[in-house]
Amino acid sequence: MNDRREALELAARAKALVAQSAIAPALGDVVRALELAPELDALWAQFGEVIRFFNFREPLDRRLRSLLDRALGHPAVDPGDLARPITSLALSRQPDEVLREPLLPRLMRDAVIRDARLHELLAVARRRALEHCSLPLETLSAIAHQCFNTEYVLDETPAESERLATLRLEPADAYACALYAAYRPLHTLPAAEHLAQALASTPLASLAQRQIVEPLEERELAAGVASLGEAPDPVSAAVRAQYEENPYPRWLRTQTNFDAAPLATVVQELFPAAELAGVNRAATRILVAGCGTGQNAIVAARRFAAAKVLAVDLSRASLAYAMRKTRELAIANIDYRQADILALGSLGERFDLVEASGVLHHMADPLAGWAVLAKLVKPGGFMRIGLYSERGRRAIVHAREFIARHGFEATPSGIRRCRAAMLAATGDELLAAVVRNEDFYSLSGCRDLLFHVQEHRFRLPQIAAMIERLGLRFLGFEFPDSGITAARYRARFPGDRGLADLRNWDRYEEDNPGAFARMYQFWVRVPA
Repeated sequence: MNDRREALELAARAKALVAQSAIAPALGDVVRALELAPELDALWAQFGEVIRFFNFREPLDRRLRSLLDRALGHPAVDPGDLARPITSLALSRQPDEVLREPLLPRLMRDAVIRDARLHELLAVARRRALEHCSLPLETLSAIAHQCFNTEYVLDETPAESERLATLRLEPADAYACALYAAYRPLHTLPAAEHLAQALASTPLASLAQRQIVEPLEERELAAGVASLGEAPDPVSAAVRAQYEENPYPRWLRTQTNFDAAPLATVVQELFPAAELAGVNRAATRILVAGCGTGQNAIVAARRFAAAKVLAVDLSRASLAYAMRKTRELAIANIDYRQADILALGSLGERFDLVEASGVLHHMADPLAGWAVLAKLVKPGGFMRIGLYSERGRRAIVHAREFIARHGFEATPSGIRRCRAAMLAATGDELLAAVVRNEDFYSLSGCRDLLFHVQEHRFRLPQIAAMIERLGLRFLGFEFPDSGITAARYRARFPGDRGLADLRNWDRYEEDNPGAFARMYQFWVRVPA
């Protein structure tokens, strides 16, 4: 019991240190806390949140290597948080030793690699394997997993295409199957189901599961999604078409273990100064509007105690992906439906929480969509909204202008050519910022980031005006940086005890334009 208490004290101190940008001592505290109480999921989640800031070199402390190894398989850790530390560790080796980093194959299976240098090494290794069959099967299989995760975003030469066309594929030839899977998804082959059965008892079983069984399951699920209605809106139709072709994000694993708490408790922890009188503390009914491939819906289902979630999206392909992942995780409190937000006004129920993160800015009229959703919230209920920042997206705007000048199209080949041109554009700091974005490293991510058919961006005065027009009350922002931005804002505006003055936040963002580079993620409340 004393160990557990000490571990929680260390975790609390680490949280405060991170908010002060003292990341190295914070990591030391989290490591010590995990040594004392490794059974606590919250400590593993905190480990992922802190370790993601680090680059490492060989030789790595044995304790850290062991924790990274365990974190790769822990349900409280998003493996994407481990991409930077493991990638940097691998790249600290000699070029011909990079792929021998023991942690790298597991990362390549369960996340998207977010490093241009490592992507280039994977492209070279894949090409050499096709020419000379020179890689260990385990390494080639990991590369095939990564290529599938990125939807084959790596460049492919005409010579590779020609050689691949002559590749003889037999279920008994695991190496040839892995080679093909590094260039094309296995489910596109004739008799793919028979191939999956043949590979089920081989070292390529996980590859067959990911590339054949799961896509075929999604195809079946998509056909059976029930609809709540569509709106005759051409922008909605174009957005739906994009996500039918490229469901986004194509995540493999995410943080799914939470210490579930009532909605009111979670909101109070996020915004301690908020007045929450009259909040319903019973069962929580949640609507996730624009749920995409299910990450937000799954987090909501696990984050809030006694939650029942309705998750809707335009794209049946995205919903099928979400449904498969929900089934895989044995989550029973989410219902998925196909719907346009503009058609939700006829829903015969109200919700304690409505989430719309990353969706309203893709509508023809974001305020109209927000208004429909606001009417679906119970009196005294909450909304969690995510909108793009004009200042935060300046690198993306610059990149879209670059794309328009060069005429790159939103096709797989056009996206690959665009990526190559941006990687070659030395001296352009804004394009360099785009290349560092995690979405740059997958086909669906890059399309969503740079080629979206519809995008609105906002400044905080605009958002404040919309909140006022809808009769809502702003509670505050939710940040992904473990409290760093909030601490810096508090130091500049100590009089804003609730961190909820949007005029001050506008001044802060003017001086820190990258503060909302992802988006504005904030909560509002409907008057009781």
